[in-house]
Amino acid sequence: MLRKSLVFLVILIVISPWLLVLSASFNQSEPEWFVAIKRKTDELLKSFDVKTSEEKVNNAEKSYKNIPQNLFLSDEFSSSEYHDDLDIELSFDQTVDSNNDWDLLIFTQQWPATTCYHWREQDKNHKCKLPNVKEFWTIHGLWPTKLGHMGPSFCNKTANFDINALQDIVERMNLFWPDLDGESPPQDHWLWKHEWLKHGTCAAAVDQLNNETKYFDQGLKWRESYLISNILRDSGIHPDSNNTVVALHTALIKGLGKNPSIHCLYDGKNDISYLAEIRICFNKSLELVDCDGVLRDAISIDYPGGTVITNCHISQAVHYPSLVPGRHNIVNDRKWKFPIVNLYKLIQFIMWFTL
Repeated sequence: MLRKSLVFLVILIVISPWLLVLSASFNQSEPEWFVAIKRKTDELLKSFDVKTSEEKVNNAEKSYKNIPQNLFLSDEFSSSEYHDDLDIELSFDQTVDSNNDWDLLIFTQQWPATTCYHWREQDKNHKCKLPNVKEFWTIHGLWPTKLGHMGPSFCNKTANFDINALQDIVERMNLFWPDLDGESPPQDHWLWKHEWLKHGTCAAAVDQLNNETKYFDQGLKWRESYLISNILRDSGIHPDSNNTVVALHTALIKGLGKNPSIHCLYDGKNDISYLAEIRICFNKSLELVDCDGVLRDAISIDYPGGTVITNCHISQAVHYPSLVPGRHNIVNDRKWKFPIVNLYKLIQFIMWFTL
């Protein structure tokens, strides 16, 4: 350890003048690559600044580095859509899974304002199709899942999507399960096609979900029975508010009676967590159950009131936006200064990173 420290000290002595010069020269106009490095380092440093009396929560904060980074808004915005496994990839990665065995169905409702914000951060001109009704959560998907994993997916490589099979429920689909992406031609029914081919073909292993109509109709029924806006409202949680993850979890447990999974979109540039999705789980008998064990893109954290499953930052308030947040293209708003404190933090980070 002493040897490493000496090496770091030598490196610091060598690079410090250059860092100071870079800081001064970039003060007016910082290249994007430099800004990205700065911000990513700031995010990592913040995870080590978290102080908490509960060792479990502290360990949970550190565990965020093990969560796939495309689950959060960061400086490198994903060029693809908002998730599905938190479907952030929503890509047609049609890897057929011949093993269609699964344990739970994850029923996901999304908050449209956060979804739209994600797209607009990638492209300021991106168009969204938002509901006209306030406090209106929409369906994202119904995903068969094996405990500890996400998937299976694309279980039938010969399956097709037939919009005609949904004629009896298409009006409700357009209202409650809409494609919020204004860039998608309506006639393509892209979201529904994706959900059926990727997830519905695996859900079809259960008789109650073995065709398009049954699969999508079940999602509509569950939204009606477990509407997230109503559950949160009953606990006094409304859009345009900031709430702890524990407060959200308590409200959801009160309304559901089962443990859900709470998902956020993290804006690393501005250090803001936005409420994005609430996921609830059902067994193969279509009975509501705890989501415990569905942890690939989230972590399980114990607290005195129970266990919360989330990818949200535990030590940070979660914003529930009433409108699509404004774009934050603020390259120069938060300069990365190099006073002694930040330099010391940088040294700590380098030492930790190379351990």
